[in-house]
Amino acid sequence: MKKIKILIIEDMMLTAQKMKRTLQLAGYDVVAIASKSEQAIEVMLHNDIDLIIADINIKGELNGIQTAQLIQKNFNVPVIFLTSYHDDSTLEEASIVDFTGYIVKPYLDSHLLREVKLASFRFGLSDKIEPISLNNYIYDSKNKALFKDSKQVKLTKKEEQFLHILIQNKNTLVSNEYIDLVLWHDSMTYDENRRQLLFRLRKKIPDLEIQTIKGEGYILKV
Repeated sequence: MKKIKILIIEDMMLTAQKMKRTLQLAGYDVVAIASKSEQAIEVMLHNDIDLIIADINIKGELNGIQTAQLIQKNFNVPVIFLTSYHDDSTLEEASIVDFTGYIVKPYLDSHLLREVKLASFRFGLSDKIEPISLNNYIYDSKNKALFKDSKQVKLTKKEEQFLHILIQNKNTLVSNEYIDLVLWHDSMTYDENRRQLLFRLRKKIPDLEIQTIKGEGYILKV
């Protein structure tokens, strides 16, 4: 498994250094800390970054949201936001960016590591590049793309994420709570959402057996 390369965008150096130490101890590669948007862009141009953790309220010409938006126009990289606020207006402002998670200050190290781990599962950041053979399908784990007879099976983003979780844990029970946490950012019950998602997925990939364990979760049988 490769080390996930992370860029931290944060203008409070004590916070940034603490975050860097926590991530490095957990086995992640913190490539750089950028305190301004210009520095962040420079890092992106010269490094293969897998994940960005950006404070929403950095000082400078562009704030963290605007910086992340600019980066995502040029680089396909997931973003986790760091913020002191958790109100609707902040989330609405952040919604211009396709962010994968957010961390509210002050945060626990366990919360930081959970968000990074969830992002790694969602986007296949730590996967090996070799394709996976699944019955009559080939799965490209790096790009979360499924192929049959050399043709890509068209899936929605949620379908891709759901299938990716099942493939990462093939022949093992994946709990409803874990699926909800990864797909909908919390562990509340989304029974109808899950059922509809599974119904669509089974229609698109009939040659893969997804077993439902009532009240518990799902198993991809291969």
